[in-house]
Amino acid sequence: MQKLISVIIPCYKQAHFLGECIESVLAQSVKADEIIVVNDGSPDNTSEVAKKYGVIFIEKENGGLSSARNAGIKQATSNYIMPLDADDMLRPDAIKEHLAIADENVIAQCGMLYFGNQVATYRPMGATLDSMLKSNSVYCNSVFTKKMWEKTKYDESTVMRLGLEDWLFWIELMANGAQVKTSDYIALLYRRHGNAMTQATTHPRWNEIIEYMSKKIKDKYGLKTNFHSLH
Repeated sequence: MQKLISVIIPCYKQAHFLGECIESVLAQSVKADEIIVVNDGSPDNTSEVAKKYGVIFIEKENGGLSSARNAGIKQATSNYIMPLDADDMLRPDAIKEHLAIADENVIAQCGMLYFGNQVATYRPMGATLDSMLKSNSVYCNSVFTKKMWEKTKYDESTVMRLGLEDWLFWIELMANGAQVKTSDYIALLYRRHGNAMTQATTHPRWNEIIEYMSKKIKDKYGLKTNFHSLH
C-alpha cells in the first residue's frame, strides 16, 4: 500500500509561530499529502495565517490539544499521521525518514533538537511497553497509522488537557500491539520557550496527571505503571 501522510497542526495562541511551522512542512523533500491546521478556538490571527498557505483548515471551539489533534486526524484522508505542534518545525527530510520506517502497527520515531531558551540534541533510545510504563521516550511528532488511532484516540478528558496526552496515547497504542521503530535522523525542531505548555500547566499538576493515567491504564489494560512523582 502506498504511504500517504497527513501532518496535523493544532494551534492555540501560537499564530506568531504557525507560519514557520507550515513552511517547514511545505519545504519537505518528500511532500505531505495533506497539511491540516486546527484552530482550537484561538483568539489570535491563527485563521488568517493558516489560510495564507492554502492548507486544509478546521475551526473549532477550544477543547485542548487532544481534542484538536483528534479533530484533525478525523478529517485526514491519508493512511499515516504526523502530529506537529504549531510552535515546532521539521527538518527537510523529516517526512522521508519517518515514512522509511513507518508500517502497520509501528510508531515511527526520529530524533529531536531543542532550540530557543534551551539547546540540546536527542536521538531516540527506542521504547517498549514496559519502558513506557515508567517514562516517556517517544517524541510528540512520531508517525502512526490512522487505523491505529481509530482504535485508540487521544484522551480528551479534563485532566489530560493539562499535558502528557501523547505519552498516554503511545502507551495505549502499544498496549494494543504497536511497536516503536527508530531512526537517528534529527527530524523535529522543538522550540523551548517560556510559554510552553509543559512548564505552564503540566509540571505544576504532574502528580494529578500521572495518577489519572495510572488508573486508566490499570482499569483498561490491567497494566501496572511505575511513573515518578514530582515533589
